[in-house]
Amino acid sequence: MPPQQRPDVVSLLGICHLAQQTPRPERRLLRRIELAAAVGIALSLSFSGCGRGTPTFGRSGRDTVYVGVAVGLTSPERYVNVFEGVQLALDELNKKRGPKTPALALQRAPSSATSPVAIAAAFRDNPKVIGVVGHTESDATIAAAPVYADRAHDGRDPLVVVSPTASAAAVTRVSTWIFRVCPTVGEQARTLARYVADSLGHRRAGVLYRNDPSGKDFLRAFREEFEKKNGVVTERDPFTEQISEFDAYALRLVKTNAQSVVIAGNSPQERSIIRALHQAGGKQSVIGTNAPLSSDTGDFRGLHYAMLYSPDRATTREGAHFAEAFRARTGKSADHWGALAYDAAMLIGTAVHEKGPDRKAIRDWLAGVGRTRAAFPGATGLIRFDENRDPVNTTVLVGEVTR
Repeated sequence: MPPQQRPDVVSLLGICHLAQQTPRPERRLLRRIELAAAVGIALSLSFSGCGRGTPTFGRSGRDTVYVGVAVGLTSPERYVNVFEGVQLALDELNKKRGPKTPALALQRAPSSATSPVAIAAAFRDNPKVIGVVGHTESDATIAAAPVYADRAHDGRDPLVVVSPTASAAAVTRVSTWIFRVCPTVGEQARTLARYVADSLGHRRAGVLYRNDPSGKDFLRAFREEFEKKNGVVTERDPFTEQISEFDAYALRLVKTNAQSVVIAGNSPQERSIIRALHQAGGKQSVIGTNAPLSSDTGDFRGLHYAMLYSPDRATTREGAHFAEAFRARTGKSADHWGALAYDAAMLIGTAVHEKGPDRKAIRDWLAGVGRTRAAFPGATGLIRFDENRDPVNTTVLVGEVTR
């Protein structure tokens, strides 16, 4: 629980302190009764913030509630902009909150949490956490979903999650408490298949995919779309983030004359396959699902990649505002990690402004976005959720690294 006292508790403890200073002997019994009653009320209020259930807030409405951020347990440098995007959203929301609206603050996962499930349990069991931005990976989100739904306690106190980048189809099918703001990986795969066939004019492609739900969805959708364009997937090679040796794959891709190599993974795997292809004498075009980090070197020159947000091609006024605000805050150009995290936090925070810090009310408000209420103008475009809590009519662009 955050080290913060409620205004109600502080006020009651102050009364106790004043009562103890009353000097008259005939007031001793009364002082003891006042002290016991006040302490009992204060303890009751304090424990209500540490147990299960949505918190009860003081009449001022100025208590702080938290948006948890669940990012990957490895490669923290990859997720810096997720935190920046969430914090930017919360700062903007706090500037326009009403007098009875609680302040919003970012809550990081406890350092003791060593798995997605442990992170989910820590957030679910903190009654002042009213929503979570995350997880960023599909398998982590799927693993943690039953915890956020509080299935261990028959759904007594679930917690809504809005993932910025978990894109496998199963992510939003495992729980009605999971939403996402990114296009599904199938949509991204179909866009890249059309790009390879129509823009690059290639008909032979090898696909390397992370051996998880997202990677498998990508392979299936890419192959289906590519075959519609008379393309042939020459090989399908799985990998894991922990073991991503591509030398043998690169030799075979060169030998089988693949024109394009498509990799469904993160930037470290994209770098590895580019280097392996070069060492094998290959000159294939490489198409990936992620842009390199801004700090990466020239290894990525020529990489084509899916773009889920471009600060130079914002489709909404909010997108242009976010690009400017993000650069002013960080000195960096915004990317999809920051933009999608910003949108996720803005959705949760706006629900709090309209419905209050009630977990179920927040979830129901989100479910109505684009259905029973207007679409939400996000940095990445107008957000409308379908019956599966997936965004509809999303945009996927393709960029190229030229430096």
